[in-house]
Order: sequence, then C-alpha cells, then structure tokens
Amino acid sequence: MVRLLALPIFALLASCASASVGEGRVILPASAAAAMLNQCSRPAPDAGEATWQPSQNNIDRLEAILPEALAVAPEMRGTGTPNLKKWERQYVGLVRDGRRFLYGNFFPAQPQDSWRNAPMIVCDGGADFFGVEFDIGAGRISHIAFNGSA
Repeated sequence: MVRLLALPIFALLASCASASVGEGRVILPASAAAAMLNQCSRPAPDAGEATWQPSQNNIDRLEAILPEALAVAPEMRGTGTPNLKKWERQYVGLVRDGRRFLYGNFFPAQPQDSWRNAPMIVCDGGADFFGVEFDIGAGRISHIAFNGSA
C-alpha cells in the first residue's frame, strides 16, 4: 500500500516544481501561469482556456529569433542587438482557441534563485523587464511588451 501512495504523492510534488532548461531559464508549472500574466507595468496576453508543458526545443525556437525582434523594438532603440544571457527567463505554455503559445517573462539577472520557483513581477523597471509571447504553430513572436523604455 505504501508504494501505491508514494507514486501519486511524488507525481503531485513533481507537478508543482519548475523545470530548469539551461542557465538562466526555467519552465514554471502550469499553476504559475495566471500569476505570471498578472503584470503591473505592461500588458500581458490572455491566459486562454488551458496550459501545456513547453519543451527546451520550444524555448530554443523563441530565443533564436528574439534578439532580432528586440533590436528593432522602439523600447530598445539604440541599444544594439541584445544578448539574452543578460536576462533570467521564466516560461509557461498557454492555449487559446486551440493554439499553443509560449509566454516568456524576462528580467535582469538576480542574485538569489527565488525566481526559479515563482513568477517575477516587477512594477516599472524600464525596458530591462519585458514579456514575449511566441506562437508555436506559426513559429513567430505574436506579442512583446516592456515595463517601460530604455
């Protein structure tokens, strides 16, 4: 009987944990999506009707095209092509109208690791704090919003 109870408890605990996908990047659990979309200084996309678990490959696809998109964003004007390693990144998967989206929350590197387990929400902060939505099926960025300008 102990074996049968241990497996569900382990599964429940695992579903609450974030998954590290490389230096400076985590996938937060689905339970964190609503909090991550509750930004105070920038618009965030709608949550939609469900969540899904992104993979490292999904994140790599977004991050491959993000520097170019940031370089032309008015909020980043004059800062050159950004290096994504400047930011810590949190990700959640969203489903709207049957389409999968990856939402990333970007903020400057932090001295503590608490950001690995809970959404980082910062009011103000300028262009160093921003969110990005990536349409998985279309392979394109569908939304970028900054907390302010550079």
